[in-house]
Amino acid sequence: MKKTILIGLSLIFTLLFFSSCDQESVVTPDNGKVFITSVPDSAQIFLDGNSTGKVTPDTVEAAAGVHDITLTRTNYQDTTFQVSFSAGETGVVNVTLTPKVGELIVESTPAGAEIWLNGVNTNFVTPHTFSTLDAGSYNVTLSLTNYVDTTFVATVTPGHSEKVSITLTPELVVYGPVKLYETVGTSADQPSGLDLSSGNAYGISSSDKDKVDIYYSSDGFIVRSASDHSQMTRVTWFKVGNGQDLNDGVDSPVKDDSWTNSMSDRESNYVFLYDNDHNYSKIKIVNFGGGTPGDPAWVEVKWIYNKATDNTQF
Repeated sequence: MKKTILIGLSLIFTLLFFSSCDQESVVTPDNGKVFITSVPDSAQIFLDGNSTGKVTPDTVEAAAGVHDITLTRTNYQDTTFQVSFSAGETGVVNVTLTPKVGELIVESTPAGAEIWLNGVNTNFVTPHTFSTLDAGSYNVTLSLTNYVDTTFVATVTPGHSEKVSITLTPELVVYGPVKLYETVGTSADQPSGLDLSSGNAYGISSSDKDKVDIYYSSDGFIVRSASDHSQMTRVTWFKVGNGQDLNDGVDSPVKDDSWTNSMSDRESNYVFLYDNDHNYSKIKIVNFGGGTPGDPAWVEVKWIYNKATDNTQF
């Protein structure tokens, strides 16, 4: 009876041995895991070319061994790399994605405007080409002295060139009413001259006479170019317009040989001026009075001054 038991046990151990060897020859390797993060996040994760349905940051599981991982994200280049999965272990991989880029060309009329992107000065001026901008939308501001800052949105598309051309708007200043007195029989507090750029009235024999662009002369009772007076040198040219509303949006004609050096003190239309600094103004006599003994003649003027040189816009 004991002998039979021993034989039976021997047979069992033999069967177990061969069975164990057979299982080892076909066993599937254990899986490993890898935790994948990216900058920026939310990149889709592909394993050996197949979508895992996951986005970064997340964990991917695969059979032990080397596998291809691909990360994809809108406006970023696809990134593929190899990862070694170790059975029973979890590795970590951190990836910085490379943005796709596009080109942005910025031009302006006139040229030379500072270019600001999203509130930051690029230290470039128009015209300029940004050849490697990340894809996306940008708030672009163009800034040029004597022009109004212009802001717009430009969209950069990966692999494409976007061109934007902007005509800048000149900075316009409204002055007046300012009263100018005739040159005869007036006191120091009754100035005859006018500085168009500052809006100040000055006496034509004062220390500020070199700032005067136009003045109200008793000789003919006309508003003249300062250069018509022996004590002043600044030259201003006049061209009577066709309207009476300073704010009608009509631009000045370009100064040519038809322009004169004065206008009547009873002119009812606005008059375009071109001064010694190459700036245009649009002026109108809005009131007048005096002209009797002890009461010098005067005119009251209002005008729009264009701070951009040789710009005719109003």
